[in-house]
Amino acid sequence: MLPVMADGPCWDDVLGTMPEETLVVRRAAFNQLLSGQPASIEAVADEAGLAQGQAQEAANLVASVGMAEVDDGIIIGMDGLTTRPTRHGLVLNGIQLWTWCAYDIVGIGAALGVEAVGDTTCGACGEPIEIVIRAGQPEEQGAVGWLPDESCSNVMAEFCPSALLFCSQAHLHEWKTREGVGAGEALDLESLADRGRSFWGPLVP
Repeated sequence: MLPVMADGPCWDDVLGTMPEETLVVRRAAFNQLLSGQPASIEAVADEAGLAQGQAQEAANLVASVGMAEVDDGIIIGMDGLTTRPTRHGLVLNGIQLWTWCAYDIVGIGAALGVEAVGDTTCGACGEPIEIVIRAGQPEEQGAVGWLPDESCSNVMAEFCPSALLFCSQAHLHEWKTREGVGAGEALDLESLADRGRSFWGPLVP
């Protein structure tokens, strides 16, 4: 079964009350991860124009709501983009990266406005799904995405496991029935791209 949404404060509300430094650190880390390499707190601090302690504190705050992966002073994931292999691959400018969920593939590629190729699997049947993005625009195909209700306290733990793509509406319906899925939206790739441009826009160069 899918994770149950927590009763704690919504991650988005918490993120919105964090110090301004958190957005600067998110932006710097996200852009450094585009190289395909993890980002050190020291390098992120330099790019963000912050003291190393400030950058570390900001990264830890973002990680507390499941929006960053920090391991011993190294940021390996930020806002859905990660250097850690997952079931959701994303090739940007020939660089192999991964994402926390299938939605991230479409949203990040769209926000960056680049040529990208993503690979994931259907949440119902496990068949491979390839997403081709040209200049930030996903190519039309039959895949449909599921965006769960965002009112959770930890994005990676509670939102991402069910933010999936499906071969078809029929497979999405089959999965929702089987898993007892809660509230959310079924969206085509273009709608997912629009959401992504809005969310990741503040992080891209």
